[in-house]
Amino acid sequence: MQLAEQFDRAAGRYDVLTRLNPGYHRALREAATALVSRLRGSSAPLRLWDLGCGSGLSTRALLDAAGTEVTVVGLDASAGMLEQAGTKDWPDGVRFVQARAQELPRVAAEELAGPADGVFAAYLLRNVPEDQRDATVAAIHDQVRPGGWVALQDYHVKGDTVASAVWTLVCWGVVMPLAVVLRGNPAIYRYLWRSVLDNDSTARLSSRLDRAGLTEQTWSTAGGWQRGILHTVLARRPG
Repeated sequence: MQLAEQFDRAAGRYDVLTRLNPGYHRALREAATALVSRLRGSSAPLRLWDLGCGSGLSTRALLDAAGTEVTVVGLDASAGMLEQAGTKDWPDGVRFVQARAQELPRVAAEELAGPADGVFAAYLLRNVPEDQRDATVAAIHDQVRPGGWVALQDYHVKGDTVASAVWTLVCWGVVMPLAVVLRGNPAIYRYLWRSVLDNDSTARLSSRLDRAGLTEQTWSTAGGWQRGILHTVLARRPG
């Protein structure tokens, strides 16, 4: 089964499960706020991409940070996730597009007249095949105006024995049992576990950003059980 179809099956319970993850929503809000704070002083309204927007939780975080006078285009490959996003109330400046992140150059030409001020991508790149990640990061760079910013948030544990062990313990001891109880498609959470273990290390992602021409990288990690596991990087396209 294709990955997007697995997310389709999990979509109905996705928001419920994220509410049970301590710090999930706080981390999204903090990353969105950090991105928007670097864009203050840009022409209003801000124009933002939300890549891998899922059910719209990251989109909501962007709106909370930027206010309703903003244009946000959410992109996701899962029709089921976008269906969940569509059930929520959004201001006129928000719209959603079904596409893979690798299709960003084509979608951008159709959805935004010119580059955006910023890009937010939470839990996205590890779902992109490894041999396509450099091209995807380069496309993200190209869709941000000179002087604009990118915020990437994801789980990175490769090379950290303790973080990998904690991640495995949480997935098998908490996340997957909850997915069974809540009928949230446990298969996608088994994939989540594996995909994080296989995901780029922070150093490798940093190198991808360097190659794409994104500079002024600032890294941070979440608190609580996610410390050393969930990381956020902000980077700038030089003006």
